[in-house]
Order: sequence, then structure tokens, then C-alpha cells
Amino acid sequence: MIPEQHGTDPAEDLATALSVAVRVEPELIRAVRLALFPRLGVETESDLWFSEFVRSQGPTGVVFDNAERHRLQRRLERWLRQQPEDAPVHSLWRIIERVHADLSPALLLEEHVTWLAVAGRPGEIDDALAPAFKAITQQNRDGLRQWLASAWDRLPQAVRDSPTGWQLAQTARPRFPARRHPFGAERAPLPARRLGDLARVLDDIRITVRRDGDELEIDGRPVDPGTHAEVPPGTYALPVPDTAPRVLTLLAGGTRERDEDLSVPPTWQIRVYVGPGPVLLRSARGHLFLLPERAAPTRGAEPAGRFLGVSTAHYAHETLPPLSDSPDLFREVGTALGDSYVREYLTDPSLAAVTERLRRLSARRHRGPLVVYVRGYALPGRGGPRLAFHDSDPERPETALSTEALFHLATASGADQVLVLLDHVRPPGSTRDWGFGPPPMELRTASWAGQVAALVPHGTGWDRLFGSWLVRLLSRGPDEVAQAWGWSPRDRFITGGELMRAVAADWPGQYPSTPRNFATGVPRALLPNPRYALRDFPDDLAPADFGEAYAHEAAAFLSEVISDVTTAAEDRERAVTNMLLLGPERGVEAAVALDELAERFAAAGHRADAAVAHQHAIALLRPLAEELPDSALPALGASLYGLASRLAEAYRWTEARPAAEECVALNRHVARSRPEQRPRLAESLHLWSLVLHGGGEHRAALDAAAEATDLFRRLAAEDPLAHRPALAVSLTGLANRYGRVGLPHDALQAAVSATAIRREQAASDPGARADLARSLHVRWYWERAAQYAEAALATITECVAIRRELASLRPETHRPQFAESLNCLAISFADLGRTDRAMMTAREAVSVYRELVAGGAVDLRQPHARTLRNLALWQGTLGRPAEAESAAAEAVGHYRELEAEQSGLHRADLADALEMWSWALDLLGEGRPRAIDAARQAAALYRRLFATEPDKYRRALARSVNTLSIRLDALGRAREAARLRAEVHEILSGRDGTR
Repeated sequence: MIPEQHGTDPAEDLATALSVAVRVEPELIRAVRLALFPRLGVETESDLWFSEFVRSQGPTGVVFDNAERHRLQRRLERWLRQQPEDAPVHSLWRIIERVHADLSPALLLEEHVTWLAVAGRPGEIDDALAPAFKAITQQNRDGLRQWLASAWDRLPQAVRDSPTGWQLAQTARPRFPARRHPFGAERAPLPARRLGDLARVLDDIRITVRRDGDELEIDGRPVDPGTHAEVPPGTYALPVPDTAPRVLTLLAGGTRERDEDLSVPPTWQIRVYVGPGPVLLRSARGHLFLLPERAAPTRGAEPAGRFLGVSTAHYAHETLPPLSDSPDLFREVGTALGDSYVREYLTDPSLAAVTERLRRLSARRHRGPLVVYVRGYALPGRGGPRLAFHDSDPERPETALSTEALFHLATASGADQVLVLLDHVRPPGSTRDWGFGPPPMELRTASWAGQVAALVPHGTGWDRLFGSWLVRLLSRGPDEVAQAWGWSPRDRFITGGELMRAVAADWPGQYPSTPRNFATGVPRALLPNPRYALRDFPDDLAPADFGEAYAHEAAAFLSEVISDVTTAAEDRERAVTNMLLLGPERGVEAAVALDELAERFAAAGHRADAAVAHQHAIALLRPLAEELPDSALPALGASLYGLASRLAEAYRWTEARPAAEECVALNRHVARSRPEQRPRLAESLHLWSLVLHGGGEHRAALDAAAEATDLFRRLAAEDPLAHRPALAVSLTGLANRYGRVGLPHDALQAAVSATAIRREQAASDPGARADLARSLHVRWYWERAAQYAEAALATITECVAIRRELASLRPETHRPQFAESLNCLAISFADLGRTDRAMMTAREAVSVYRELVAGGAVDLRQPHARTLRNLALWQGTLGRPAEAESAAAEAVGHYRELEAEQSGLHRADLADALEMWSWALDLLGEGRPRAIDAARQAAALYRRLFATEPDKYRRALARSVNTLSIRLDALGRAREAARLRAEVHEILSGRDGTR
């Protein structure tokens, strides 16, 4: 039973339940009333029969009004959502299906899909409609087409929007009344690849596809294949099934990484970027069309547009006094169109000269837009004003040119867009009321055509009004700009439609003549936008002249240009310059955008470009810091932080130090008066610690890390949610600084605290498990350094388990860290004497690293080589010399590559790997001469390292020379071996002069 609150009108409640049915018979009304509304009397059935919901009554039943039926269905849909599943209303379909068991299959199908729509089961609609689609496409059931055409308006929107509903409607479209278009232009149809069955039952039509530079223009209007009208170059008439909208697939290729399905409404044009290469299109019938590659344009050879200015200042007839300002005015208009237009001027021409020049335009086709501006007297005539030229006679209509004829000549030029601007002046003594109908807008080969005409009286001071106003409009944009259309600082060009709206909104309404606007077609980029923010502005015009609203939008656009890594260098420089023209506060925004650019460069691995962007931001901000301290100083601190970070990432510690030190000093100064900037200070202290550590100043690095951690602790106490993650990072850094000065237990304590924070985070946010694994890895290191081997093994085992799970979910992100942790787990096994487990774990790590390096991760060669070196050690220890030699040789190969690329950076690792290889070769027995050669190379490398840092490499050099002496002894070369042992004694005693 339906609760009373669902409706106060019993007849409406009953109609709501019955709205699923196409025909409502008395027996259906009775069955639904008794099942759902047992408290309603039989009089409710009579009330329904004669209610406003009913469109027609007959002896067998009633039919609801379509609009009321859709409203009632929406009401029923709410009932079904609100009622529990065991409520009587959910049995409604079983009642209708039982009473209508003998209904025709088509009407029963209509009722079924209607029920699915109102019951909130749209996923089942396609399956329900599939048999009907199959019957039409494979059995050519014409009766079903006829039913669909009559039922379309009755069907719920969910059915009409379903993919199969759309396909069915295509098959019945010829039967739809001509006045009704059943498809929303914005609705996306099925992809072309899924329309094979539909294509078999539809005729083909031809639509035009035009290559326009790097774009395709697709016109959904059918073209008559029997016409022989000339079409512009690069235009093709392609056969496609007669669907609405038309459907094509743009296949992948060139810069297109994947197929793109295109939907073109039957009366529209769309444009899609395709790039310079060849284009492959596929129709729903499966036909492929290849459009050839666009030829590279010659710079300056093909201008964007053509301007034809026609000005008459002097007339042969005495009743038409001179318009002395006309020549200057039409040149000003031409100049205002910008450098992308080629300009041509006709001064005081005859009627024959004008018509001949316009006719010659069609002889030399021009793909760009055409703008025609005519300035002079207009004479009254049948159908509207007629244009007067030098030899025109007001008493003879044939000596003037009708605006209709002018428009015809312009649109026959072959231009892809046409704009006619008519600057009319009424002769002295002429009447005010002239007829001025719209011209016949025949597009021919153009995609858009428009006309703007003004008619002002002579001698009233308004003669120059239209032209002067037009110059200002084209040079600066409209004073009154309606939001959300055109003239945006983001748009390089404006369209004809935007120009028309600007004329209507911007023209001063108090003047006696209002421009008449007429346009048709699909407008595209037509005129340079004077408000385009990424342009060189004239000296007398700056972006700031356009007002605050413009400045806000322009700044947002220019920031995007600056921060985009694909922006050309000259465009980025212009964007920065124009941001500064918007005001000093916008200069700060430009610097912030440069910092964003730097971060994007860094994320892509271009650290040098990132550092340059940070430096550019710093140069912008320094002069602004005194003028705008509140915004510029924090931004300057961020830029310095970014620059120091980029240099630190490249191990350029000496260069990073000045930026990091200035960053700390600046943030310390700002934080004194602005406590909200304390997190910035803590971050900069953390970075300062890292830079000092890299420069070998370990005590100073520890002090900076301790101050950063203390500050983060206080911030976390105030706002744990915001600052505890940063505290964990700072504690990890502090742990490393403690360890570097020989305090492993203090390091371990800091690492344990960091792990506790990360574990707490991971408990409430599974996404923080990667951070937990990272802190466990650091904790393992310091547990091992403090000689807590068992605890270290437990910690790294947990770390490996987390990273194994993460690597299975997102291998591209987490597999490198997983391999690193496997190597550390192997080391822990070896620490506890479980060499066999160490070897097995190291093998798995090597396997992961090998796949990653082979896949292009060349930056993982160093950890891969380190893991190979460890594997070689454990394989040799377990009596597998051949395997040990192979692993050690592979490690040496990787280190040689790395050392060749960055001389000196990997020298110590290469020397260590050579020693391991020498040991493995020696284990083989027959490899002893090669073992001596490897040991000799290792000793040579250590001698070079010892020469620059004797304290650091004294013991390593002594060990390496001693190993070489042992190898020589084994081959009976005792004299050489004895000399090397003496060298070892000198190195250790310092008699080599290094102490």
C-alpha cells in the first residue's frame, strides 16, 4: 500500500501507478487499485477515467497525455526509491505483465522498458531492447520501425538515451515527423566500431571533411553528389551511414595515441585537432579513408585573412558632398585587423571597378577569411540601401550597388569565412525610414558569413562614428563584455559570432543609427583578439588597461602558459613580461608559476631546466620583496628552497649552500612576524641540514636537523593532522645526522619515533603504507648499525612484506623500492649467518633489478650492481665460484658504465666490485691470472681515491694492495708480493707522507 503522504489526490496516486502502461483498461485499473490502494473506493476509478491526466477515452480503455505520463513516471520513480523492497508498489510490474499477457509484443516491450527505467534498472534496458534491434536489422521487421516512430515520445528519457534505444531510433528515423528531431545534438552515440548491424539497414549519405592546417573540419550536413560546385582544396566528401549524429572514428597514428570517436550533429560542423601527419578515418560501415599529410606551411606565404577596403570620398554628382575623412578611416579599420590580414584599398572607385575587383576574388581562391569594409554614401532603393561610388547618380538606381549584390559577390570569393562591414552615410535631406532587410545568407563554400551595417545621417557630427567605434572595438575589445563569451584573454582569435554579440552589446545606444547584424553558419576564428594576453601590446596599451576582471583571468591564463613545460621559450618570456604589466602583485604570481614549471621539469628528470626556472623566479621576486613583502618574501623563500633542492638532488652541494642558507634566513625573518610561516622555516631547516651534510659539515647538519625536528614537534602538537607527516620526515633526517656523527643509538631512537608516526598514519590511511615501509627501511639501517641484528631482521621483513604487496598493486611505482628492501633483507640474513637465505633473497632482488634495468630504468644500475656484488659474496661463500664470478663480472660491467658517464662518482664502488671479482676468479682456480689483473685495477683506483682523501681511503687502499700481494704470492711472484706488503706497511704507518 502506498502511504498517504505520497499524494493527496487519490486519482493522481492511481494514475501514477498506472503510468507504466501504454493502454489502461478497466481491468488493469481495478487490479492495480486493489493491490496497491485497497482503501480507495471504486469511485476513484471513475475519477481517473475523466481526469486531466487522460488524453483520450475509448470503449476499451484510456490513454494518458504524454507530458502528464512522463511527470507521473517521475513520481512513480520516487515512490520506488523510497519504499522498501517488500512494499506492494514493487509488485506493480507483475500485475501489468499478467493483465497484459495478450498485448502485442511491441507494446509489451514498451511497457517493460518503461518499467525498467522508472524502477532504476537502466543497465537492463539494452538487453530488453536487443531482440527488437535484431529483428529490425537481421529480419527487416518494418512493423517494429513503425511502432518505434509512434512510441518514441512516450518512452522515458533513460530508454531514449540507452545505446540500443539510440540504434533503434536510427532505423526508424525516416518515419519520424519532419518537424521532430528525436536526438539531442549533445548526446554522444555509440562508437563507430559498434554500429556494424545498424549500418546494414541505413543508407549512406556524403558529408564533407576538410583539412584545415592541423585540424579537421567535419560538416554533418549531407551533400548532393550530383552537384559540381567547386570546393576548397583539402575537402573530401565521405560516405557514412545516415545516422544522427554522424559517427566517425579517428584512428590512432602520429601524435594520436588512441582512437577517438567523433559525433557530428546533422546540422553542425565540428573541428578536431589531428596534427600535421596523415589522418585515417573509419566509418560505422567499416570503410577506411586516408587523408594525406598536411604540407608544412611556408611562414608568411599564406596569410590568415584578406581585407578589402572600399572608400569613396569624392562624388561626380553635385548632391553628394565630399566625405573627406573616408580614406583615413578605411585605412584605420584595415590596420585594426592586425598583421595577420593582407590589406588592399580602393579609393574613390567606380561601380565597375568595385564589382570587377570583387569578381576577381573568386578567380584566386583564398582559404582564409575575407573582410570587406565599404565606406561612403548609401542611396535609398527597393529592398534596402544601395551603395554609391564615385560615378553613382542618385536618380539612376542602376548606378549604385545593392547590399544584396555586394554580399553575393563577397560570398562567392571562395573564402572560408566572410564578413561584410557597411559604413553608410545618408545623403543630405534624405528621409530617416529606409527599408533594411537581411541579405540572403548563402554559404556556398564558406562555413560562416556575416554582415554588420550602420546608416548615419550626414552633417550631424556622427559621420565617423561607426568606423571610429569599429577601430576601437577591433583594437581594444568591447567596453561591455557579457561574461562567458568571447574576447577572453585566453583566446588568440575571436569568432564572427562573438563579434556580432559585441556589436549588439557595445554600440552606444543613444545614437540615431544602430548597426544591423546578420549572420549564418558555424563561426570559427575570424579576427585577432586584442585582449589576447599572450601578445605584444602596443606602447599605448597594456593588459592592465582592460580592468580588474580582465587582469584576473589574464593572470590565470598566463600562469598556465608559464608553468607548462611545452611552452616555447619566447612565449614564456612574453607571458612573464605581460604579467608584470598587469601589476607588481601579478609578478609574484608569475614567479609562483615559474616555480611550478620547475617542479614539473624536475619530475620529468630535467633538473638543469628546473634550476633555471627557479633562478628566473628569484630574479623576478628580489625587486618585489621590498614593495610587496607580505606576498613576495614567502614566494622568494619558496623559490630559494626549490633552487637549493634541485642543486642538492644533483649533489651540487657547494652551489646549493648559498640558496639554502638564504632561504633559512629569509624564512626565519618572516616567521617572526607571521607564525603561519613556521612550517616553511622548518622545511628549509631540514633542507639546510641535508646541504650541510652533503658538504661534509656533519655537526652543523645535526644542529640544523635538531632545530627542524623541534619546530615540527611544536607544530604537530598544535595541529597533528597537518604536521605529523612532516615530523616523521624530519625525524628520519635527524636519525641520519646522528648516525653520521657516530651516535647510532640516538639515530635509532629518532628512527623508531618516525616509524611510530608512520604506523599510526597507515592504520587510518592505507595509502600511507609506502611511507611506513620507507621509515621501516631507515629503522632497519640503524638497528643494524647498533648491532641489534634480530630486531633488524624483523623490521626489514615487515618492510619487504609491505613493499611486495605495493609492488603487486602498482609495479611501475613500487618495484624499485621492493628490490632495494630485498637486498637489505638478504644482508640481515647474512648478518645472522644464514647465508643460504641471504643468497636466495639476493637472487630475487637481482631478478627484479634486471627486469627494471632492461625495461629502461638506467638509474637503477647502481643498486643493481651493489646487489650483484653482495650475491657474488654469498655465492662464493657457499662454494659456488662460477656463479659468484658471473655475478661479480656483471656488477663490474655496470659500475664501469656508470664511472664512464660520471667520472669519479662511482670510482670507489667500481674498485670494490673489482676486488670481489678478483676474489671470485681466484676461487675458480684457473682464473688466477685474471684475478691478479682485477686486483691490480682495484688497487690503481684506490690509489687515486687515496691521493684525494687519504683519511677516508687509507684502510681500503691497504686492504686492496694486500689482496694483490696475496694473488701474486699464489702464482709464485714472491718479489712483487714482498714489495707490495712493504707498501701496505707504509700506508698504514703514514710513512707515505699523508700524515
